[in-house]
Amino acid sequence: LKIQHSLSGAHRAIRPRALPSSQTATSDALQPARTNTSSISTRATYVPDHRDWEYLNGIPWWKTDATQQDHLRFHAYLSMAAYGDYAALCPSTFPKGFTVLENFNTEDGQAGFTALIPDMDKVVIVFRGYDNSHSFYWGFIVEDLVTHCQGCTVAAGVKKLYLSAKAATNNWQVAKKAVAAHCIKFSVTGHAMGGAVAALAAMDLGATGDVHYSHNQAMARVFNYASVVRYDNLFQALAGQSIVAKDDYMVQIIPLGKFSHVGTKVVILGEMQQWLINCYGNNENSTCLGTGNNYAIHDNYFTPKGQCGTAHKVSLSAILERFSQNPSRFHISAFSLTSHTSISFFVM
Repeated sequence: LKIQHSLSGAHRAIRPRALPSSQTATSDALQPARTNTSSISTRATYVPDHRDWEYLNGIPWWKTDATQQDHLRFHAYLSMAAYGDYAALCPSTFPKGFTVLENFNTEDGQAGFTALIPDMDKVVIVFRGYDNSHSFYWGFIVEDLVTHCQGCTVAAGVKKLYLSAKAATNNWQVAKKAVAAHCIKFSVTGHAMGGAVAALAAMDLGATGDVHYSHNQAMARVFNYASVVRYDNLFQALAGQSIVAKDDYMVQIIPLGKFSHVGTKVVILGEMQQWLINCYGNNENSTCLGTGNNYAIHDNYFTPKGQCGTAHKVSLSAILERFSQNPSRFHISAFSLTSHTSISFFVM
């Protein structure tokens, strides 16, 4: 009996009061030790744009989508790998193949790559983080980038970085052709400033129907409220996930006011970042955003900056044997006692 370990399951836009029709987790799920759900805590001055999603906060994440953690960590692996030798590091993480379709490194400072990853059933554009803080400030109109976004603004430096990458790649022609040729999904990801640029890329390419999923990690506030509403409508619930390692300083570096957070926030916590809590419907939920007082955690999202994580696929008997020897190294998200046992896990 082999483990069915899926990396390609698509995240659906979750409509109010409707869970995904395909469900691998059951009521017999083996629950992790931590099963906290998020509160709706936020500042009184901020009005969440999708309160109709908040009921999902009472549902353990693996019952909503048992593959969520795989999507989070593999996009995070790519974002962190962008700081290192991703062409050499990532093939061992993605055994079905890891093909770098395009590299970019612009004069304005935006670097990254586009990769074809059959394990994920995706073409992914990865934006490397950028440390120059000037990119965070000063709003700029983005109506010319995103349709149906009256009054949308983004930090000027973020727009500059994105436009430089868009020009360098001829409006992502290589990525678009690969998606069409292989009939697969299209996503973007990035860490810190790279995450902000990835979010703008998602808005630009999502408005044209090209990009299906938007991921970022450790992203600061760089969009105004009108942009937040447009982004969240394009990438609903799990289609637009924004990860926060517990109390990461970067997430709070720009205060709530002119700019707000985009995307469904997901906090990862625990010694191995093996636990997660979703904060649906409220991007400013303090449960996920944290205090912003942790600087060290910023360089580790499932894997250290410059690395590409690992892939472990072993038989059920081997997992059970290793689990009995050292259970603290495993995280099991779903366990179904049926003739076809399915477990979503990772080993640190």
